[in-house]
Amino acid sequence: MNKAFVYVLAFFLFTNSLAAQVQIDNLQSLWKIALQNNSNQKVYALKREQLGYDYKTATSFYYPQAAASFNGQDNLIQSVTPVPGVIFNKPGTVYLQFGKHYTYNTGLTVTKDLFDWQAILQSKIAKENIALNNVQQDAYIQTLKTQVGQYYYAALLAKASMEIAKKDLALGDSIFGAIKNKFKQGLTDVSAVNQAEINRNNISQNNFQSEQLYNQAVANIKLLAGISATTKIVLANIPLENQPSNVALGNDKTLIPYTNSVTITDLQVRAQKATFLPKLTATGYFGFQQFRDKFDLSFTKNAWSDYQYIGLGLNWPLFTGFANSNKLKSISTQKRIAEQNYQSAKEQSNINDSLLLSNYSTFYNMTSIAENSFYLYGKNLDLSLQKFREGLISIDAYLKTFQDYLAAENVYMNNLSNLLTTKASIEARTPNP
Repeated sequence: MNKAFVYVLAFFLFTNSLAAQVQIDNLQSLWKIALQNNSNQKVYALKREQLGYDYKTATSFYYPQAAASFNGQDNLIQSVTPVPGVIFNKPGTVYLQFGKHYTYNTGLTVTKDLFDWQAILQSKIAKENIALNNVQQDAYIQTLKTQVGQYYYAALLAKASMEIAKKDLALGDSIFGAIKNKFKQGLTDVSAVNQAEINRNNISQNNFQSEQLYNQAVANIKLLAGISATTKIVLANIPLENQPSNVALGNDKTLIPYTNSVTITDLQVRAQKATFLPKLTATGYFGFQQFRDKFDLSFTKNAWSDYQYIGLGLNWPLFTGFANSNKLKSISTQKRIAEQNYQSAKEQSNINDSLLLSNYSTFYNMTSIAENSFYLYGKNLDLSLQKFREGLISIDAYLKTFQDYLAAENVYMNNLSNLLTTKASIEARTPNP
């Protein structure tokens, strides 16, 4: 029984370990996870739902409005009506009170707007807000893909840097041991030993920095991709070769919300102009009345009298203290602001796109040169090691070659980092995978 329990527990722990691990094979697979789980993506979906309800609310004017009502009135002092006294064989004028002391009304009121351009335009604005939310989400997706791509390449670069550091550290330990033995034999001074140890310390420090950069990049990937903190991310080993990318930029989706904003402000201007137009409303009332001398109600067959009417109402604002006209000027100015923002954003996007392509070309050439130099420095380091072992060069010459190799490695990795960061921005502009 205990043995079976151990097997079950082991299986449970194994399945949990698998569930708490995410394998990232390439950037496209990471994009897919981020687009599904990013918290802002969920907010955009909820905002779309909210705007859908707002649109339905804005279009409610197409339907008639109905309301049931009941009211009672106590005529404390009834109005009087002047009547010629001759009717009652009295001189002059007689003032008489008509009606009952208590009046009750109950019925159904139905209203329908027949002519309301402002409400129509407001519904169009509500519909355009849904489109604006959609293009804002598309713009955010482009930004999200850029950020995820940059952190993804940063993690891969840090991972590759740690692999190189392992080889460099092994080589540094070997050099340090060889020089230390020569120092014990009296064949060199302590400065060579110190320099060899300094080189080894620098390699270790670079390795720790790469580890820190890797952890930071993975943490940012988890935040953007909606991955829990306890989930382990496993990045597939992808060679970061200096291969040219497809540099054809797609459309900058961050510009599209500006065009929608211009459209919305134009509709707002038209809606404000509609406040100067008349509003026509049809009203119908279908109810009953009851008049009583006492404070009571009767529900007998003939106690209630029919009371029905239909009517048309025309409301035409002729003067509103210049409020509508000033508001129209304000909204018109807002429209010009939106148009100016769009033109500025479009020009800035064109400049940034040109710079992005230029930077990519420059970083690609710089990385190609740095990669070749790093390879040549590595070859020189191997040759210098052979010469050093055969006594053909001094320890100082060999250490100088090793330092040059490490410097070339740093230059290559920095250039590759800049290239991959630029590449992530370009790839984010390509169509969705």
